[in-house]
Amino acid sequence: MADPKKRLLILIPSYNEEKNLPPVLQKLFGEMDDLAGNYWDIEVLVINDGSKDKTAQIAKEKGVKVVSLPINLGYGAALQTGFKIAQDQDYDAVICMDADGQHRPEDLKVLMKEFQEKKYKVILGSRFVTNTGYQTNIFRKMGIMMFSLVLKMLCGKKIADVTTGLQLLDKQVVRLLAEEYPHDFPDTQVLLMLSLVGFDIKEVPVKVEQRIYGTSMHSSLMSLLYPLRNSLAIILTLLRIAQIKRSVMQTVSE
Repeated sequence: MADPKKRLLILIPSYNEEKNLPPVLQKLFGEMDDLAGNYWDIEVLVINDGSKDKTAQIAKEKGVKVVSLPINLGYGAALQTGFKIAQDQDYDAVICMDADGQHRPEDLKVLMKEFQEKKYKVILGSRFVTNTGYQTNIFRKMGIMMFSLVLKMLCGKKIADVTTGLQLLDKQVVRLLAEEYPHDFPDTQVLLMLSLVGFDIKEVPVKVEQRIYGTSMHSSLMSLLYPLRNSLAIILTLLRIAQIKRSVMQTVSE
């Protein structure tokens, strides 16, 4: 008898993405058969993070699952909401991708191919493993380089794209993040936490497009504050790492 298919949740946090979301979902539907293959049952979940536009309505019209937060709680809270749902509904893995069109649905196959080798529990879609031509502002670039160095020093692991939002996470990782997830500038903190508690992380090269509509949360003033705020958050993560490790051990034993 063939092994039963595993369940994969594609998690898309969205805030005021009524223009970007439709083509993202359309392209994702076009890749779904190749992504599923003979191994996966796949569902898509949009977390509508208190949008003031028609993000939720459009997602529902496209036929995907939608959970709407009452107010804008931020990227981290939206992701953790999705992780809690994935935990409660017993998904085997979660792919996180952005709603703004920067992450290409065709690249999800690259992450899944690596994941099915069963060597890594965290697969990152990286803009910087190879030169893809992706451009970012100087402050954001400096922050990424700085935190890549911090991770190398603290964990002995070289991660080029520490702020990537394109991630494939094993069930065990999702269970931890459902309980322990930093809401303010979570990207580097999460990778630091996962590295320190022993999860294996792999980067695979992907191409990331420039946003067409709307404004990134890392634009203008936020880019200037990003390194300082993330540095403070990393210190808090280090102070809590013993507690987080206990959470991991409890998760493993359950």
